[in-house]
Formats: sequence, C-alpha cells, structure tokens
Amino acid sequence: MNLADQHVIVTGGAGSLGTAVVQLLLDSGAACSVPCFNQDEFDSFQFSDHEKVFTTVGVDLTEEEQAQSFFDDAVEANGPLWGSVHIAGGFGMGAIEDTPKPAFMKQINLNLVTCYNSCRAAVQHFKSQDSGGRIVNIAARPALEPRQGKGMTAYTTAKAGVAALTESLAAEIVQEDILVNAIAPSVIDTPQNREGMPDADFDKWPKTEQLAQQIVYLVSPENEITRGSVISVYGKS
Repeated sequence: MNLADQHVIVTGGAGSLGTAVVQLLLDSGAACSVPCFNQDEFDSFQFSDHEKVFTTVGVDLTEEEQAQSFFDDAVEANGPLWGSVHIAGGFGMGAIEDTPKPAFMKQINLNLVTCYNSCRAAVQHFKSQDSGGRIVNIAARPALEPRQGKGMTAYTTAKAGVAALTESLAAEIVQEDILVNAIAPSVIDTPQNREGMPDADFDKWPKTEQLAQQIVYLVSPENEITRGSVISVYGKS
C-alpha cells in the first residue's frame, strides 16, 4: 500500500494496536499524528521522536474542543488530512447490577464519545480540503453479536454505538468521497490481554499486525469502494 505524502491521524496510536498501525503507515510512506492522553503514554510510545510523527501530550478526546484543537494542530504540523483511525478507547467488565451510571458513562465516553469527536473533527477538515478522505473506527465483536457481551453490557453498548455511528456517517458523507468503515475484533493478542486471560489459547486471537493490515488498507487511497462496513476480524476465536 502506498501512502506516500499522506497524513493520517491515529488516536490511541501509542497502544499495542495503535503502534502496529503507526508502524505500517510509516512503512507505507505516510506521516502520522498521535494524541497522547498523559506523559506515561507519550513516554511509552516508540515513535514519539520520529521525524514523520507529530504528537501532543494532554489531549482528552472526550472533550470536543480538545479533540478539534488536536486535529487543527496536527494539520498545521503534518499537512492536509487524508485519513483518521480511531483506536482510542477502553475495556470494562461488570454485571449491570455492579455497574452504576458513572461506570456506564465512562465506557460511553472512552469508546463512543472519543470516536464521535474524532470523526467530527476529521470530517470538518476533509470537507474544508474538498479532496476526500478515509475514516476507520474500532468496534468489537459484541457490537455485532450483543449476546457475546454478557457481563460487559456497558462496553458492549458503547461499541454498538461505534458500529452505528460508522454506518450512518458512511451514508452521510459518501458523496464527498469520504469512506467510513470499522473493524470489529474479538480478543486482540496483546500483552495486557494475555496477562488478563492466561489460560486462553493465544494462537486463536487476531494479532495486532494482522489487524493493522486491515486498517491501513481501509484508510488507504487503494480502498475506493468499501464504505459503511463493520468488518469482523475474529481470527480463529
């Protein structure tokens, strides 16, 4: 995939999946912009000092103004925006009787509101540039199969919102050559998930590098027709 001279924002780009996406984008010639929530996230990001990566510390994507400000700063630093990949989010378990409204709203904010704010800022830049663009969101298997979300209803609801946002927004802006898609992973093979589920069969989980391939294709100019899809990427799990 050739993304030479293209600029792609990757929210959550300092995490396990985000780092794999940034790596592949850089290998494909793109410049990347990555917001970091705090200094620890920045310090752990292996591309923080890369010449083609713009990053800022202290960006809370649940806040609309901060999201828009980061997108504005990224465009100023790395040029017109071609693509936006929205990986930022968070996982939460808990039966509904143990999940009060603040915990529910935390999942909504981390997963759905960050995605909405990022989509909105990206679309504003795409339309001002009048040159099309690509958006890729991250849903989850329970968003497509809600019965898989037992014991994590708040997370499932938030990710289902991401899936609905993806499909509705894709129909809204397709005439501007802005294609919007999402992937829906099962359990991603990351160190954190291995630690949390030590008895699982890790070989069945999709790898971050495999998911990055899917994401980078969808955000690339080579994707000319796929839009409004929430693609299941379950591996063998």
